Amino acid sequence: MRYAFIKSTGLLLLPIAIAGFVAADQSDNINEITIQAYPPVSQISAVSDQQLLPATDAATVLADIPGANFNSNGPITGIAQYRGLFGDRVSISLDNSPALTGGPNAMDTPLAYAPPSLLKELAVHRGITPVSAAQESLGGHVIVQFDRGDFTDSASAAVSGFANSQYGDNGYQSSNNIQWIAANNQHKAGLLASHDKGDSIEAADNLSIGGTQYQRDRFDLSYGWQSQTTSAEIYLGHLDIDNTGTPALAMDIISVASDLAGFNLTTELDRAKLSVVLGWADVVHSMDNHSLRLAPAMTMNYRHNQAQADNLSWAVKAAIPVNLGDKGSSTLTLGTDGNFSDHHSVITNPENAVFNLLNFNQVERDSVGLFAQYNSHASEGWNYQAGIRHNQISLRAGQVGAAGMMGMMATNANMLAVAFNNSDRDISHHNTDLVLKLSRGLNANTSVNIDLGVKNRAPSYQETFLWMPLPITAGLADGRSYLGNPNLDSETATEINIALNLNGGSFSFAPQLFYRHIDDYIQGTAATNVTANRVSTMMSGAPALMHSNVDAKIYGVDADWHYRINQSWSLEGLLSYVRGKRTDISDNLYRIAPPNSSLSLHYQPSSQAGKLRLSIQSQLYARQTDTAVFNNEQPSASYGLINISGLWAVTSNLQFYGGIHNLFDRSYSNHLSGRNRAMGIDIPVGAGLPGLGRQLYVAMQLNW
Repeated sequence: MRYAFIKSTGLLLLPIAIAGFVAADQSDNINEITIQAYPPVSQISAVSDQQLLPATDAATVLADIPGANFNSNGPITGIAQYRGLFGDRVSISLDNSPALTGGPNAMDTPLAYAPPSLLKELAVHRGITPVSAAQESLGGHVIVQFDRGDFTDSASAAVSGFANSQYGDNGYQSSNNIQWIAANNQHKAGLLASHDKGDSIEAADNLSIGGTQYQRDRFDLSYGWQSQTTSAEIYLGHLDIDNTGTPALAMDIISVASDLAGFNLTTELDRAKLSVVLGWADVVHSMDNHSLRLAPAMTMNYRHNQAQADNLSWAVKAAIPVNLGDKGSSTLTLGTDGNFSDHHSVITNPENAVFNLLNFNQVERDSVGLFAQYNSHASEGWNYQAGIRHNQISLRAGQVGAAGMMGMMATNANMLAVAFNNSDRDISHHNTDLVLKLSRGLNANTSVNIDLGVKNRAPSYQETFLWMPLPITAGLADGRSYLGNPNLDSETATEINIALNLNGGSFSFAPQLFYRHIDDYIQGTAATNVTANRVSTMMSGAPALMHSNVDAKIYGVDADWHYRINQSWSLEGLLSYVRGKRTDISDNLYRIAPPNSSLSLHYQPSSQAGKLRLSIQSQLYARQTDTAVFNNEQPSASYGLINISGLWAVTSNLQFYGGIHNLFDRSYSNHLSGRNRAMGIDIPVGAGLPGLGRQLYVAMQLNW
C-alpha cells in the first residue's frame, strides 16, 4: 500500500518536470482553461472560455476542476462525478432549474443538454454545497448557465453575437454554433443554435471504437427585460439527439427530442432581494439494441425502449440584509423550491408485435423544500454561513405488466408484476440538511475555510421501482441486472471540508481536504428474490442485484494552483485524489476516479496580450487498483497525455484557434469509461473503452 501511494504521488508530480523541460525546449505551446476561485464561504470553481475547448460533451470539461471528473458511456453521455460520487448524487442546474433526463439509463445526461460553445458558465461548488443552492446535493452541485447575452448601456438597440465552426480530424467531428443578440439598456432578445456531429472515433494505432458516432442539435430563444430594480428573462429551447452510440450500455440512442422552457426573475423589494425561478422540460427518448450495433442473433432478443419524462420546477428565494453596525453585515436568505417529475418507459420488440414490457408506468417523483440560510460578514474574525433545509420527497408508481413472453419467462415475469402491483407504491421521505461554513483571513494573502454538514438524498425512481431485473442502472454501467427496492432509506452523509487559500500575487494555491461518511449508501447487493434471480439468469446469465442500503466513506484531497513566471509565461495545475470504501464489508466503491493531475504552461507575449496565446498541457492519471470486487470492477493502468493548443486573434472580431489532443497518440483507457457491451466492433465485449487517439482540431470564431 505504501509503495502504491509513493508511486501515485510520483506520477502526480511528474507534470512539473515535464513542464520544466517544455519551457526550456519549446516556444510553441498551447491550451487555456481558467479556474476561477470566488471568495471564501461560498467557494466556486468555474471553467471559462468555453470556445477554446475542443469539447463536444460539457461533462469532459469538468476534469479541469479540482475534485471533479466524468463517467463516459458514449460520446455525449458524460456523467458528472465530484469527489467519487456521480449520477443522482450530484445535482445539476441548467439556468437555475434542476436538470431532467428522460432515459432511465442516463443516456441523455443533464450535460448533454449543454453544448460547451453555448455556455456562459460551467462551475462546481467546491466543498459542501450551501443549502440555498440545490435540493439534494449530497455529492455536490454543478452550475450551468447558457450565454444569452447582456443588456447594453444605451437606449439605442445594438446587435451582437458570434458564429464559430470547429473541426476535429479523428472521427470527422464538427461543431457549428451561433449566438445572435439584439439589446438595449432595457430589452434583449437572443438566439442560440448548435449543431454537433461525428463518426466513430479511433484510439491510438488506428483502432476503431465502433458505436461512438453522434449527432446533436440545440436551439434556444430568449427575451429579457430590466429596470433599475428588476430583471427578468424567459427562454424556450429544443434539443434533438439522433443515432448516437452508447457502447457501454445495453442500447443506443435512436432519438431524443426535448422541449425546455424557463423563467428567471430578480427584483428588489424595499431592502430585500427576491428571486423567482420556473423551469419546465418534456423529453421523448427512443433507444434500441439493433439499429446502431450488431443485432442479436435471434430476432426474439431485439429490444426497443420508448421513454417519456416531464418536469416542472420552481424556486422562490428572498435575501434580507441585516445591519450589524460596526461589527459588519449579514444576510438572511429564506426560500422554498419544488421539483415534480413524471417518467414512463415501455420496452417492445419490433419483430414481435405482442411483446410489451411496461417497466416504468407513470412514475412520479415530487420534492418540496424549505430552507433558511444566514450569512455573517464580520469586519474582523470569523465569517460564517449557517443553513438548514428540509425536503419532502414523494414517489408513486402505476401498475406494471409484461406480455408476449413465453414459457417460464412469462410465468416468472407475471409473478414479479403481480407482486409489484400488490405492494405499497406510495412512498415518502423526509430529510433535513444542515450546513455550517466558517472562513477567516489569516493575513493579507491567506484564508482558511472549514465546512461541516449533513446532507441527504432520497432514492431515485429507478432504485425504488425497477420491478423487473434489467441493466437499468442510471448509467452505472457495471453490466449487471438490477432490481428496485421500495424499502430503501435515504442516504445521509456527514461531512467535513477544510480549505486553505494562498494568494501571494504571482503564486496562488488552494488545497482542500475532505471526509464524508455516508449512512445507508445505496448499492447493489445480491438479490434474495428467487423469481427475480431466475429471470435475471435467463436473460443475462447472472443473478440480479438489488438496490440496498449499506455504509460507506469517502475521503481525499484536491487542489489547484497558479504561478506567473514573468509577464509572458505562467503555469497552472490541479491535482485530485479520492478514496471510496464500503464500511459494512471490506470492499471499495465502484467507479472512483484514480489520482490525477494536470499542468499547463502558457505563453502570451506582453506585446500580444489578448491576441496570441499558446499552451501545452500534461494530463496524468495514476493506476486505479482500489476497485470494487463486488462489482467485478477491473483495475486500470496509469497513463499520461500531452495536449497543445493556441489562440490567434487576428482582430477583435476574428479569432482562430486549434490544437492537438493526445499529441503522441498514446494508447490508454480512462478508468471512468464504461466497458464495452456492443458486439461486432474492434473492442472485445467486457473490455474497457479506450480513449481518444491523436486528434487535430481547428476552429474559427467571428464576433459582431
